[in-house]
Amino acid sequence: MKASFPETPFLIRTPRAHLAAVLHRAAGKKLVILCHGFTGNKIESGRLFVHTARVFQKAGLDVLRFDFMGSGDSSGDFSQMSPNTQIQDALDVLAWARRRYKKIALLGFSFGGGTAICAAYQARPRPDALLTWSSVPDFRWWNSTPPKEKSTGNPLVPGPRFFRDRPKVNIPESYQALDIPRLQIQGDRDLPEFRERFAAFCPQNDPLVQHLVIPGADHVFTTWTDRRRVIAESARWLKKQLG
Repeated sequence: MKASFPETPFLIRTPRAHLAAVLHRAAGKKLVILCHGFTGNKIESGRLFVHTARVFQKAGLDVLRFDFMGSGDSSGDFSQMSPNTQIQDALDVLAWARRRYKKIALLGFSFGGGTAICAAYQARPRPDALLTWSSVPDFRWWNSTPPKEKSTGNPLVPGPRFFRDRPKVNIPESYQALDIPRLQIQGDRDLPEFRERFAAFCPQNDPLVQHLVIPGADHVFTTWTDRRRVIAESARWLKKQLG
């Protein structure tokens, strides 16, 4: 069945990897880049990113979904990824987008949320808006100890680099230092260590910052009711921020 709007698969070539991507075109100059979660991919659990991209597309926003190095259809091995490699992937995708779009927003989910926060902080120029869903609140704390068990051959197990290659400016400091509109959406049934840690450093009384908590929603917004609300709230916010 033919899609209502164009969806074009292609590769973004970077110095380290070929990143598999899908561009959802809405014939505009405003782009939303989706950053997937840990062991995820550009489709995401339950096709979350596919549904999201198509809703945003109908709202008049171009959307780019891509796989980080070593994930999904991108080149490289997952065992070589780290927070810093993912941040660099996001920066490379931002650079690709800046050559083509006037306004750009980053949307990061879970581990991709932390990635998007740090990439937005490091980017020059920075994106125009930052949206995170259930973002991990801290790279130094999260998964800071290598597993003791021997490798079972699982291709989605992080290697030694993952546990030592962390950004110099961590997620909380990056988020607080940003001067762009930002919105964090998460459920009140999200992991407490995620929800409480993020709330602790999320700036208060800052007109550029919003923290929306969805009653009854879990970390991945499992139910269709929760997903529809998250996607709809996100689309409205992005259209407002990107003009």
